[in-house]
Amino acid sequence: MNSSTKKYVAAGIIAQFKDLVLLGRRSKNSHNLAGYWSMPCGMIEPGESPEEAAVREFFEETGVQVNKPIRFLGDFAISDQDFFITYLMKIDNLIFPSSEAIDSEEHDEWGFYKIYKNYLPAPMTKETMSIILNINE
Repeated sequence: MNSSTKKYVAAGIIAQFKDLVLLGRRSKNSHNLAGYWSMPCGMIEPGESPEEAAVREFFEETGVQVNKPIRFLGDFAISDQDFFITYLMKIDNLIFPSSEAIDSEEHDEWGFYKIYKNYLPAPMTKETMSIILNINE
């Protein structure tokens, strides 16, 4: 199944600064995967493109506007029919998520982590880790 025929239901953006990526630990208030580390992400709303959803979710969870181009990084199945799509945004400076963000309660910790398996925080889904480790390939 190629990306044009996949049913994307969720999207996220990985912000990359040099050899670091921004990740947040999902709080106990998260709808799923509480305690897991992930990129800012969420569900695609009706009428929204995956790119629009990724940009909206990034802003809602971090309070930071996406002001750099995003590019397709990868995707993975989250059920038999539904897929999660990930984009990459290369940034020139470190960014700091705001506690005033619309959905700031979805994460209880943020950090920049090196793009190497032994440097990424745990727990993290194998799909998220795989997408991140593919950045440098």
